[in-house]
Amino acid sequence: MNHLGEVVLQRQRQKLFEIVRKFVKPGQPYIIMDFPSTTDPGRHASWLGLLEVLKKVTGRIPVLTCSASQNIDEIKATPGDAPIFICGWSHFGDLRAGRDDIRCRLMWKYPDRTIIQMPQSIHFANEALKEYAKRSIGRHRNFFCITRDDQSFELARANFDCDVESGPDTAFGIETLKPFEADPLRVLYVMQPLEDDVDIAKARAIVDGPLTNWINGSGRLSRMRMSSVVSAALRYGFSRSAMMVQHREEVAARYVAYGVRILSGAQRIITNQLHGHILCLLLNKPHIAVARDGSRLHAFISSQTGDTPLVEKATNASEIFAAMSRLPYEIGGTWYKSSRPMNLSPSIPTPDLVPQPSTV
Repeated sequence: MNHLGEVVLQRQRQKLFEIVRKFVKPGQPYIIMDFPSTTDPGRHASWLGLLEVLKKVTGRIPVLTCSASQNIDEIKATPGDAPIFICGWSHFGDLRAGRDDIRCRLMWKYPDRTIIQMPQSIHFANEALKEYAKRSIGRHRNFFCITRDDQSFELARANFDCDVESGPDTAFGIETLKPFEADPLRVLYVMQPLEDDVDIAKARAIVDGPLTNWINGSGRLSRMRMSSVVSAALRYGFSRSAMMVQHREEVAARYVAYGVRILSGAQRIITNQLHGHILCLLLNKPHIAVARDGSRLHAFISSQTGDTPLVEKATNASEIFAAMSRLPYEIGGTWYKSSRPMNLSPSIPTPDLVPQPSTV
């Protein structure tokens, strides 16, 4: 069966490799910060994708991985030429106060290190947090900010004294996923209650289907397993940092697999989550991205992924039904749209979307 998102996925993955190669070369040590402390499969997908890209570019595992709550003093023991990559699964500036933000802590603690904020949305809860970030970035002089949506790019370019670039979410670093065997389900809602968002109850009254908020995975998936210790010891020796890399890679893979299991049986998926959209693309799943007008989710799709027929956008509950009718469907390995077989000839060029901002 043809993958309807292949062109989009290849483009996003290629861009990630281009970004990473600006900062590391084969054999160079590196550090990855901000391992997710949540059970959200989307956040773990971003971590896993970043790790996969860095391993392929450098040919080695990171010398250190850290969570946001971990003591960053461990970085002192790593090689001085190891750049610090911050995984972009969260919002920069939102819900964290000033010097407690991991980016600011790193910039003040390690002024001589190259620090790269990987693609992320930026939204400051107040002006004081924004001003503190501006001072921290201006003082550091070797901080690189990569955003994943146009709104964040413009905010960073206007306020931060550093190189700013736009790029895809690092979850695109994951190879194409395969669904698990599951009972078929016509429609599945993967939704998280958001302020000023689409009325989920009203949407389900129009297009019925079960609802899941997939961020509530089991905490047991994050437990250290003896297999991680044995695998790391056989491959890298009894190194604590290598064991943590192996453990965190396996934990991220487990949560991604948990998300894939939720999505696998659904023929159509309705989501208001960015990573719900990305995993649907990786799984070759037709889906609807539901969000209000002017949302970051729709802006992301318009600028980066909207040229795949796998996704349709809806801004309110009443638009979902019409969007559903525009989605393709598969019968016997053949894709159809509007009751006609789709022309999937690779010789037809794919048009570019809204041009991505370049490095400033």
